[in-house]
Amino acid sequence: MVYQDAAFRDSILIVAHPDDEVLWFSSILDVVGKIVICFLGAEHWPGLGEARTRSLAEHHYRDRIVELGMSQKKAHNKSRWPEPTETDYGLRLDRYPGFDEPYQEQAKRLITLLEPYVRDAANVYTHNPWGEYGHEDHVQVSRVTSILAKKYDTAIWHGNYVSNKSISLMWRYANGFGRPYFTMPVDRQRSREIADTYYRNGAWTWMDDYVWFDSESFVKGPLESHPQSGTGALFPVNFLRLPFESDKQLHEPPRRFPHARKLLRKLIQQKKGSTGTVLTD
Repeated sequence: MVYQDAAFRDSILIVAHPDDEVLWFSSILDVVGKIVICFLGAEHWPGLGEARTRSLAEHHYRDRIVELGMSQKKAHNKSRWPEPTETDYGLRLDRYPGFDEPYQEQAKRLITLLEPYVRDAANVYTHNPWGEYGHEDHVQVSRVTSILAKKYDTAIWHGNYVSNKSISLMWRYANGFGRPYFTMPVDRQRSREIADTYYRNGAWTWMDDYVWFDSESFVKGPLESHPQSGTGALFPVNFLRLPFESDKQLHEPPRRFPHARKLLRKLIQQKKGSTGTVLTD
């Protein structure tokens, strides 16, 4: 299903961090009216705010960008993935103590700063409720934006990225059929140029050799979570395979033979050595 004029009338894009716009929404950057960026600095990453400021000054879409100037709290990977607890402020940061309360305060500040933008828009695009690859800030921005969109009867649209880390959370939203969605082509060259702007300024936070997908799909919300996944359809997904250690894996008892792999490598090296390979300790 193709939604053109209606879906982009008085539209804005709301993202958590600089570079999220080109990673998860590059196909719609030409057509949204504003790009609202929530977090500029990071309390745990000195100098990142300055690097992002330089990047945004050189950004291809700099005339459309509005940044709220917030400094992000340390939230990434602080939930119990792959089955985090959903809350009205995003996800519960209960993997380690001390992170959840600042994250809640961050949500309250976001509500205040984002309200006028959502109120005045007809369409708002933002992160999906599982945070693309599974980022707590993305989930929080999605949740706050959804609350505001419901309050002001603003149409809300979510992107289609998911990873092996976040897919269990995505399944909670796969209930029922018939949600409108549309697909847009990605300009890979333009996306790479924007990414290089971040990279030159030391503000790129994703993989250096990332290759963009051919297209992105956007589903119309509101999306609702269900305790148990049922039968349903959302949209075609762009799946990311990432290295990920779940909370369960972190707390598993140690393997009975922790040196087995090391011994195996040594045996292989010895066999190579018998055919002329020089071995070193």
